[in-house]
This record gives sequence, structure tokens and C-alpha cells, in this order.
Amino acid sequence: MTFPFRNRLPGGWPEDAPPRSILFSLVPYGCSGEDRESLGSYIARLCEAHGMTRWSLANTIIGPAAEILLQVSGARMARDIGRAGYNVNASSLTEQAYQWAHTLNHLTHRSNLQLCTLLPLKNLVSGFVLLSDKPRFCPACYEDDTVAGRDCYDRLLWSIDAVTACPLHRLQLLNRSQAGPRSAFNGGGGASAHEAGPPRRGTRAAAHVPASDCEVESSRLIAELLDDAVVFSDAGYSASAQSAFLTHAIDVLFHGTSAHFAAHLGVSKSQMHGWANGKVRMSFPRLVLTAYCCGCAIADILLGNRVMLSLRPAPHSQRRRLVKHGRKGARRSKHDLRAELDTLIRSGRATNATDAARAMDLSMKYFRKTFPDQHGFLVKHGRELFDSRRSQATEAFDQMYLSEHNALCEAGIYPSRRRVVERMQGQIRIGRRHEVQRAQRKAHAQTGVKLAAQRSGRIVARPDIGRKERRV
Repeated sequence: MTFPFRNRLPGGWPEDAPPRSILFSLVPYGCSGEDRESLGSYIARLCEAHGMTRWSLANTIIGPAAEILLQVSGARMARDIGRAGYNVNASSLTEQAYQWAHTLNHLTHRSNLQLCTLLPLKNLVSGFVLLSDKPRFCPACYEDDTVAGRDCYDRLLWSIDAVTACPLHRLQLLNRSQAGPRSAFNGGGGASAHEAGPPRRGTRAAAHVPASDCEVESSRLIAELLDDAVVFSDAGYSASAQSAFLTHAIDVLFHGTSAHFAAHLGVSKSQMHGWANGKVRMSFPRLVLTAYCCGCAIADILLGNRVMLSLRPAPHSQRRRLVKHGRKGARRSKHDLRAELDTLIRSGRATNATDAARAMDLSMKYFRKTFPDQHGFLVKHGRELFDSRRSQATEAFDQMYLSEHNALCEAGIYPSRRRVVERMQGQIRIGRRHEVQRAQRKAHAQTGVKLAAQRSGRIVARPDIGRKERRV
């Protein structure tokens, strides 16, 4: 199916009538940084409004339109929208987010969908430790959506890693994995339970966990930045502005001693020196921490404003290091590591190289370089074990398919793939399309039942299973 991507009018409409949008021009929910809808959630609502899956909408409409507008691969966009982290990726500050926002603006005749992404922050803040790697939500926000009679939607604010609380309800954000299986937060719009969307109406609510004043205030500062960035996003990052603010804060709050400011924030003196001299760019978590401790807005740091400051203690929960430490297992002697590795292999606790490296707290690179023989053995053993388990799973699936296939034949019903798969639901994990097709061909070959002619439009005789004829 093809769609016209130039705005056209249906036959019989007045020539001076405004052109129609190709997709429904849904209005994004929210009006501020605290409750603005993310673009990933908007895409899910758009798919539900059109009764299409994400992949179908991207493959048939959005992807071809992006190829015309931006000369990008529509197939790649369709693949991206099917991945687990599509919600965060489509709402981020990357080129991919720009392509989605620009294309959807054209298709829906809107001009503000880029505000549903972090693109306004692109020239202002560093992308280091900016996005959360886990989907999170505020249960009270979803409850408000249900009470208001609107679709539950994900807020853009929740995709930022430094945001740990909802500034509106003063509750901690919960990971979707913490909501439990088949809870209120299974995805809408065709999303799977672990990866995305908001709950459907009438579902069970999750527990409310109060947030601390520090968590709420930090989230409020970030929400204010989302609003401020719309106004001065063209200003961009300025090392001199960062240096001017920090110099002002050191003079006013710490009497010109930068080491005291560093100790108050819980960072090293060299890091503070690099910030104050404009040689090192502050990461986003450090911007939030500094704004909280100085009692100012994040925009004041980015613009170098000399505002009135008030000192607040740093939160106890702040991370001294924004990235995890390296593995500590390499600090032990090679003799002890080799003995532990041999024990793991003999006992069977390590079935592959990844399990062994994790058990000894070693990086895979160090493990492969230091113990090449043991690494090669575990790699081969892990591959053989994986192939054996996959073969067993394939055989079990084929046997289950054949059993249901025969049951339908005995009942005088043609064993189409759809009917067989419906009977298998809940009994075994349904494989991918090519796995089901393989099991179907194998079952038909063993029982002698002919496959239905595809797309022929003729009558196919089925006397061997009790049906006189079947139209395909």
C-alpha cells in the first residue's frame, strides 16, 4: 500500500481549502517540562489511533516519508521503532530523534513535536550520563490520566537519568521491572511488557513511594530547564559562561577557595579546577548537583548569570563517580585466579566464558588474554551447550506443532498455521515466523496433508480430512 506524501485534497473539495494531514494530528499531552509527553509515547498513541502496529506505521508511512524529506533509510527507521529502547531513543537529542520529530511534524501538520524530545538541550548540555537506561514511571501520574479520562502517557522528564522523582506528586519513579509481571504497566500501542508504554485504563495501580525533598527539588530544576531551553536553545554551550558562574559561586559561598566548593560537592579539586577554568565541560548530573547546592537554576550556570545564591548541603545519595569502577578480580595473583578458574570449570558452575569472567570479576579482555586455553575451552563448551539447548527447544516446538496439527485433522478441520498456533498459545513459547513455518512444513510432510495454495483464489479439494472444499 502506498500513500501520497504531498498534501492533496479529496475530490470535490474546494480548491482554496487547506491541505489535509496524512496522519491524525494528535495534540501532545502536557504543557510544561513537568508533564510534557515524550515523542515515543506520542508515536504509541498515534499507532493506536490508526489501529496499526509501530512497525507497520513506520514501514508504510513514516519511513517512506522520511526517505523523501531527509534522504534517510526508511527500513532503518522501521527497525529502530521495533527495538526495546525505542521510547527513549525517539525522545532523545540524537539525529535519530530529529528525523522522527521532523517527519512526524510533516505528516501530522504540526510544528512542535521537537518539544517532545530533548533536542532543545542538544547544544546546551553534554549527552554523558543524560538518558536513563531503564524505563520508569510515576504511578500517580498514570492515575491522574485515568481520572481525567485521557490515555495514559509517558512524560519526557522520566527519560532523564538524573530525574528520580515526580515533582508534581513528590513520589519516586519506579522501574517497570519493579512493577511485577502483568501489572498495570504493560505497554500500550503494541509494546511488550518490559520495554515501554503506559498502562491501559482500568489496570491495577503500583505502590507509591515518597521521595525526599532533594530528589523532588532536583527533578523540579530539570523540569524548569526543559522549559527554559525552548527559549535560549540557540545560545549553545559556553565555557566562559560556565567559568563565570563557578567563579562567582566560589567567591560568594566559599570566599574564593575552590577546594572548599569541591569538597562540598563531593568532587575532586582537579575536577573543580577544570570546570572553573572552562577546560572541562560539566556533565548533566553535575550541573543538577551544583544548581541544587547553590540554590539557583540550571540555566543560570549555562548562561553565566551572577544571581543571588544560597548554600545547601549536597545530598547523601549522590554518586561520587558517574561511571562504574572496573573489574577488581585482576588485582589478585594469576596463580589464585587460575586455581579458581579450574575449580569453576570442574564443578560446572561456569558453562561459558561470560559466566566465568563474571564469577571471578574479570573483564572479558583480561580473561581472554591471560588464560587463553581456559577461555577457548569455555567458548567452545558454551557454544555446544547453546546449540544443544536450541536443538532441544526446536524439537519440542515441532512435536507440539505436530500434535496440534494431528488433533485438528482428526476433528475434520484443516490444520492451517493460524489454527495450530492458536491452540499452542499458553502451552509453549511461540517462535518467530520462520520457526513456525518450518514446523508447519515438517508437519505437513509427515502427515501427507497438502499445503493450501497461496493467493490463488481457486477451490482446493480437501477430501482426505473430511472437508469437501475450501476457498483460499
